[in-house]
Amino acid sequence: MFGRLKAHDGNGQTPPASPAASDLARIEGGGLVQIVVTNLSPLTYFLFLNDEPVAQMDVDNLQVYIDAPDGAGDSGTVRATLARNVPAVTGQRSLERVELFPCTLEVVAVGRRISITCMKPNSFDGLWLSLGLKPDGTGNELSGLKALNLLLTGDLLSAGLTWADGRTEDLLPQ
Repeated sequence: MFGRLKAHDGNGQTPPASPAASDLARIEGGGLVQIVVTNLSPLTYFLFLNDEPVAQMDVDNLQVYIDAPDGAGDSGTVRATLARNVPAVTGQRSLERVELFPCTLEVVAVGRRISITCMKPNSFDGLWLSLGLKPDGTGNELSGLKALNLLLTGDLLSAGLTWADGRTEDLLPQ
């Protein structure tokens, strides 16, 4: 049966209680950052930080930079930073920078999807990158990646990656 839990196990025994579906649907392991781009020219998007909307006019930039270690002694870089304008006590607005990892960051734009999950700040342990969305709901997991750069500013959205062999690709062709 699709969409139903068994009320008994075939032998007439009632199985232990299953967790509520609403509990299973929770997003675990940090925050959630969602960016949905609806237009590239002029750039129009909706940004949600842990289900709270962040007005486009308040976003100065969002940068994601992942660079795998080059060799011994190099730890690499795993960062995602949101710079936004927030009200200050003076009544003016000030620029606030927020490190986003650990979180899952998802960008949907121009028929493409980029999903980055980072479980530990500035760590490659618990880092997953996937592109696209298959009919079964999964993405295409990446391996052999050297670097990923994503930049969102007032009028620019760019995302590119560099493979370990040096090839580069633009993820959001215009």
